[in-house]
Amino acid sequence: MANITEIARLANVSRSTVSRVLNDHPYVTQQKKEAVLEAIRLLDYVPNRNAINLSKGKTNIIGVMVPQINHPFFNHLISGMGESCSELNLSLLVNQTNNDIDRERISFDQLRYKQIDGLVIASTVSSASDLSEISKYGPIVSCEWLEGDHAQVYIDHSNGIELVMNHLKERGYQRIALCLGNPDSGVGKSRKSAFYKFIRNNSFTHSKEWYFEKKYSFEDGKDVMNELYKLPSLPRAIVVGNDYVAAGIIHQARLLKLRVPEDLAVTGFDNQSIAEAMDITTIDQPIHQLGIEAVKMIDSLINCRHRIEEHTLCLQLVVRQST
Repeated sequence: MANITEIARLANVSRSTVSRVLNDHPYVTQQKKEAVLEAIRLLDYVPNRNAINLSKGKTNIIGVMVPQINHPFFNHLISGMGESCSELNLSLLVNQTNNDIDRERISFDQLRYKQIDGLVIASTVSSASDLSEISKYGPIVSCEWLEGDHAQVYIDHSNGIELVMNHLKERGYQRIALCLGNPDSGVGKSRKSAFYKFIRNNSFTHSKEWYFEKKYSFEDGKDVMNELYKLPSLPRAIVVGNDYVAAGIIHQARLLKLRVPEDLAVTGFDNQSIAEAMDITTIDQPIHQLGIEAVKMIDSLINCRHRIEEHTLCLQLVVRQST
């Protein structure tokens, strides 16, 4: 394989001139540039992009860590990030963590050892001190609200819960259950805190038996409904953090001869296609746009065009037949 020395010899220029041409630097005469490019063509030279990026101190790779790739929320998030990366000529490196702190450290080490230029954190179980430590090695952007002084672009999940709860209140529901995904994530903490604050402030009825967590799938929703059905008293409504789980609850409720919403009202979150298909009242959140904005923010930080800040995207309640 040809190298810079051979190109310089054939073009009758210095190695530094070849390097400037390869890196598209100015101050190279047109005659020398053409000679170098002709030598590159004749020698069929292919630049080592890793070496070039290393010399520039950049990889043009953005890392993102997500708990699950096949989860609809993170699937749409990655789609938005991919769209933004394409526009900015960046590559996206995805790390599925399964909410395992050791798996998260893989992404942290990639930032630490300059294998990526910046890291987008879709969700994390790491502590605020961990994030503060890793942010010393490069820019990070969180897609959920987290403590710390790093950049954040996120959806106000507390507001989403308030929208749902006010809707249930207007419909006259008083006995409310809650079903979450990961309660230890920034999203989970925000939703749980907002739910119980609303319960306290509005004198709603809630039982610890009506609380479920780490539920992510349609099958999980069926299991939740079966557990509720065994209880001596049912809630009148259940707030669910995922449309697929909500769909599973509704499906199983109907198999158990329960009417939705007459016997049990159900709300979802995300406004996925299954929510439209099953007429589920839910929260529409701009997941794809969240991914786009996260990459724009991390790119600005990498290139020192932006100060660290917070940016919140808005939510909307979509009322359907499940309430």
